[in-house]
Amino acid sequence: MGMFKSMFGGGDKSAPPAPIESPKDLHVGDMLKMEFAEQVLISAQTLKVSEQEFYDISTVEDCKTVSIMSGADQQVRLSTSSVNPERPLEVAISILPEKVFDIFKRKQFVAIFDEPDNTNHRLKSIANLNELNELQGFVGKSYFQERTNEAYRSKKDCRDNNLSESDWAGFDYKLMVTDDRLHAIRIEVYDGGRTDVYLIAYLPLSKVEEYFPA
Repeated sequence: MGMFKSMFGGGDKSAPPAPIESPKDLHVGDMLKMEFAEQVLISAQTLKVSEQEFYDISTVEDCKTVSIMSGADQQVRLSTSSVNPERPLEVAISILPEKVFDIFKRKQFVAIFDEPDNTNHRLKSIANLNELNELQGFVGKSYFQERTNEAYRSKKDCRDNNLSESDWAGFDYKLMVTDDRLHAIRIEVYDGGRTDVYLIAYLPLSKVEEYFPA
């Protein structure tokens, strides 16, 4: 009977889902449960991958997978990090320009763009770190400029495919990191002036309590 099912399509042919061991293994539809964390936005939350983006950061990271997660009060971006090997889970949230200037002095932040040849920029938080609400746990005290270089972003999955040059959108990439490497700010500047700013927290991979393949 088993032979006939195999020959004529009977029975369950679906393969078991591939195991998920880190954020780089996630695909759209996968879910995960976070443990309790300082970041109130994600603490003990169940998050689902709604879409993904892929980054090629020149000389640093090739085909970096960034999963955009729904389930919290705002979108959260999960990926693995090469910045802090001891805390390789990278959790990022997007903030608007007006919010940036609630956290950092305008003059310090704008200098990053007005003086692009200066690679020694520093940012100091002017916000009360205990009164950040949804940003709690995503802001550090003092940042230095880790790197600035050209990078690329794509909506197409580069993990199993060789993407063409036209599949990538180029942008200027800037990364500010705290001295303890527990927080960072990623700045992406695209042609036309569009600027995306992300607050980043670095956490242990063990902060993901469990993965649920789609």
